[in-house]
Amino acid sequence: MSRRSVTTGLVVLAVLAGAAGAGAFAWARHRDDTAMRKAATDLTTAWRKGELAAVPFAGANPGEAATKVQEITAQLTPERVDAPAKVSVASVTRSENDRSAATALLDVTWTVDGTATWSYQTTLALERRDGRWLPVWSPRLVHPRLGDTEVLDVARTPAPRGDILGSGDAVLVTAREVVYVGIQPNRADDPEQAARRVAAVVGVDADALVKRVTAAKPGAFVDVITLRREHYDELRDDLRPIPGAVFREGRLHLAPDAGFARALLGTVGAPTKELVQASGGRIRVGDVTGLSGLQRSYDEYLGGKPGLTVRPVPRQGAPQEPQAQPLLEVEPTPGRTMKLTLDLRTQRAAEAALARATRPAALVAIRASTGEVLAVANGGPNATGYNRALHGQYPPGSTFKVVSTYALLRDGLKADETVVCPPRAVVNGKVFTNAENEVLGSVPFRSDFAHSCNTAFVGSADRITQQQLRSAAADLGYGTSTRSLGPPAFPGSVPDTDNPVEHAADVIGQGKVLASPLTVATVSASIAAGTPVAPQLVVEPKPGSAETEGGTGDPDGTATGTEATATPTVESARADRLDSAAVATLRSLMREVVTGGTGTALRGVPGGPVAGKTGTAEYGGGDPPRTHAWFTGFQEDLAFAVVVEDGGFGARTAAPVTADFLRRLS
Repeated sequence: MSRRSVTTGLVVLAVLAGAAGAGAFAWARHRDDTAMRKAATDLTTAWRKGELAAVPFAGANPGEAATKVQEITAQLTPERVDAPAKVSVASVTRSENDRSAATALLDVTWTVDGTATWSYQTTLALERRDGRWLPVWSPRLVHPRLGDTEVLDVARTPAPRGDILGSGDAVLVTAREVVYVGIQPNRADDPEQAARRVAAVVGVDADALVKRVTAAKPGAFVDVITLRREHYDELRDDLRPIPGAVFREGRLHLAPDAGFARALLGTVGAPTKELVQASGGRIRVGDVTGLSGLQRSYDEYLGGKPGLTVRPVPRQGAPQEPQAQPLLEVEPTPGRTMKLTLDLRTQRAAEAALARATRPAALVAIRASTGEVLAVANGGPNATGYNRALHGQYPPGSTFKVVSTYALLRDGLKADETVVCPPRAVVNGKVFTNAENEVLGSVPFRSDFAHSCNTAFVGSADRITQQQLRSAAADLGYGTSTRSLGPPAFPGSVPDTDNPVEHAADVIGQGKVLASPLTVATVSASIAAGTPVAPQLVVEPKPGSAETEGGTGDPDGTATGTEATATPTVESARADRLDSAAVATLRSLMREVVTGGTGTALRGVPGGPVAGKTGTAEYGGGDPPRTHAWFTGFQEDLAFAVVVEDGGFGARTAAPVTADFLRRLS
């Protein structure tokens, strides 16, 4: 072999060896780059899943970095372990000066406080140790502007709450001045004595207040009561001299007075633990939120969204520094105005009429021509709590004879037809009697109606089927959807049955028929209007709109002991129109109740002619059974219904309340 051939071969071998070495170096570099990026990606994946404790860090014990991150981000979300909504690796760059160091750029997005989106970029230091790339702990991993001893603070800015307006845009609920009365133990000569003196002035439980005051920290503000400014001004001279009594001024959304439509409108204040837990993070301790009624049902609509500010602050125990600039600022979204059909004057008249009630009572008033609900009033014990006007479930008693009569008239009964009113009627062995043992004998049906003769109706029950009764009830307003109303309400129910005894009982509003005052008022409104009426209360937001979905649950809980259990509602389709001849006859029959029947308590009220129907509804298993008192009717375009629980006879209890209501309106 020539020297030239040998030389050429050596050169080729050298080139090949160099190429192989370069390839091996490139492969090793690629593998190292992949490992470097994987270390960053593994961290972002674990962080997003809330599993940082499983990620090893250079120079940190397992889980130590995760604990520090959680301490920093604890206020960002309501979750037990805070995690970004999104976090990903944007790039990874190796250090030019130290091939064992690199920096990853991370894209981070948080959903702060469950509402605000916060996106930013931050950096993650990486270090290769013993051939393995590891993240290096630093607070700058969470945010580039964080100092070594800082955490993230989230401050909520309350949103202005929306007002509630009534008919004619009258202001029903708006922000009004209040004074928070409290006790600060270290300002009192004798904290217990201070508590007892304050309790005596404002009318709260003294022993309970003493317990709270003695258990509080010396500098705490122990809340006693929140007073409207005008009420506080009346008590000011008695409260101010008490050592330890302290006062804070503020504003709360309130109705014109403490009792005004309270069971309907509800209240606002500090949320309960249950409300906070059920809100999914929307409501926090320290917020002002709807607690009951429409304020609670429509809290998201009325309350808006709070603003928030995120800024770094020294962690507890660290030296305090001047307040840092915000990292995120979100302006609050004001709550929106709610509009109701409720009429200020009519509501006040209704509440005044119920003011002397010694038993639970309710009154609903409806403008018949439009279905607008003008008054939703509750009186007697627990008048400001349970909204029995909309949610109460009662046997309607003889007010249901309006429905039965409508069914009978459609079937051909004539008002002047003789229908016997005996002392008793028997159906399959079941004895029915009259409320006050009336015996009218052989009289025109109009007299049976005017004097509310049970036995005449029971004797006529076989003239109509249960389906005819249910159909008449549906047409007049029983069991139909209350979606147009806005808030939840009991629509009434008429069961299906083929039992003659149950059918006869249903005809006189006993049996298993149930109604709320709203239901009974709707029936009278339909007769007054001559067309099926759908009651409406909430105008804005429009009932059934996307703005109200999920926000109209019953805020008042279940029925109390005196209300009956709900039964299936009427399934019959509601007619588009009513039988005009039957309606005209019913109007005259209801008028005769007032002019010469059981409703004469309303005969002399001012204004237009009043038509109506009394009701005495048995309930429970007593002997004799206890009774709820009813009256329903209309005066020109105003329809109404009154119930007094355990009130005895409708003519003696509910009718006078209704008369008082109409007099106040006039």
